[in-house]
Amino acid sequence: MHVDPAPATYVGAILTAVRAFNQARVFSVLDDSDASHGVDTTIDEVVFPSLRVVGTFWSSGTIDIAHEHLLSTAVARWVAAKSAVLPAPTRTGTILLSAGPQDMHTLALDCLDLLLASRGVEVCNLGAQTPVASLLVAARSVHPTAVVLSSHTPTVASQAVRSVKAVAEAGLPVYFAGSSFASQFFRQNTPGLPLDGTLPEAAELLATKHTTRPTEPTSVPRERFRQAAAATA
Repeated sequence: MHVDPAPATYVGAILTAVRAFNQARVFSVLDDSDASHGVDTTIDEVVFPSLRVVGTFWSSGTIDIAHEHLLSTAVARWVAAKSAVLPAPTRTGTILLSAGPQDMHTLALDCLDLLLASRGVEVCNLGAQTPVASLLVAARSVHPTAVVLSSHTPTVASQAVRSVKAVAEAGLPVYFAGSSFASQFFRQNTPGLPLDGTLPEAAELLATKHTTRPTEPTSVPRERFRQAAAATA
């Protein structure tokens, strides 16, 4: 009887590939994990544990920053490739994602995008360093059913808090996530709700609470859906 390897086994394989600067092997391991355990488990129990371990090794001087960059880039490329071939959205309601005005780190945000899209949710992802005014411009155009603001740079957390407040004042459901919001001071002075659980839990919450199921499924590739939407914009 075939037994799929535990997620921790894939983490070890990724670390070996990273040490050898073998990016193709990282892609292969992620694909194997996805095939065996699905995208939720791969993101939650393979991708982020690998990133944490590589980050710890770099901080201790065991490996070079180049190893960390290789893994981050590989994960970003893998997530983008997975997102591009997903079916078009099947649920009603759009989730707007954005990083804070001074936040460069978007890997977790992109992974949340993938997990939402895999649930049939339409996502508008503004990415890094989105100014408050630009976030509101997008919100007025997209009419999202919920907004998620991500910040992983505690030194600029006040900017991210302003974004969350602006969205709340616009009357939209807003969530915040990331290490910038770990401080109780920011939590007590930030409207909206924290996404404290895992990324799959966050995706399930947003999909269930802020979107509705389709009347019938569609199988149009997500990339073709985006191209068609851009052509009619």
